[in-house]
Amino acid sequence: MTVCVLTALSASAQYKKLPAAHRQIADKQMNTSLAESGSLFAQSIKGAALASPFADMYNTAKSVPAVDLLTSPTASKMVNYAARFLGTRYSLGSAGPKAFDCSGFTSYVFKNFGITLSRTSREQYQQGEKVSVNNLRPGDLLFFSCRTSGRGQVGHVAIVASVDHATGTCQFIHASTKKGVTYQKFPDNGYYSRNFIGARRILGTDMDNSTQLANAN
Repeated sequence: MTVCVLTALSASAQYKKLPAAHRQIADKQMNTSLAESGSLFAQSIKGAALASPFADMYNTAKSVPAVDLLTSPTASKMVNYAARFLGTRYSLGSAGPKAFDCSGFTSYVFKNFGITLSRTSREQYQQGEKVSVNNLRPGDLLFFSCRTSGRGQVGHVAIVASVDHATGTCQFIHASTKKGVTYQKFPDNGYYSRNFIGARRILGTDMDNSTQLANAN
């Protein structure tokens, strides 16, 4: 510790003995080094953002969502309606309202808004329009493989509840085998990230009859 202090004092004394012009050069070099260090740190943060599945959402100028969260009145109502069933138990083959499996839950929620989805997650993956993860909106469907479906095969479906473009994540609601209807963050750098297959959009497509619905409360 004493050696470090003496070294610093010695360096400071030597610095003061330098001609003014030389001190200015030394100061400029130091500021440049600090700026480069800050730049490297910023680049590392940017690199982490670009590594996310939501990389295209990253905006170096300012954090502005590609789409406004819950701008669609139907999407907002749908997410709120789905949340009514939080905690409802999981049961294979069940389509609500006292129990659900994953596709039974999505079918039940969309049916309340006048939209008929196919019964299985694999069939639902063929409906609507394909959407990339950098353009997710509340109400979109996320699809995953699972242990029973096999790797790369659709076996699970969930509804996007919200999207956070600043962090490159979204929150979805689904009928989980262990917790029943619950929320989950994506990407989770775990099970759901490893098994993600794709996303589909139903709202705003030819399948969307929600504007004609009377009971979408």
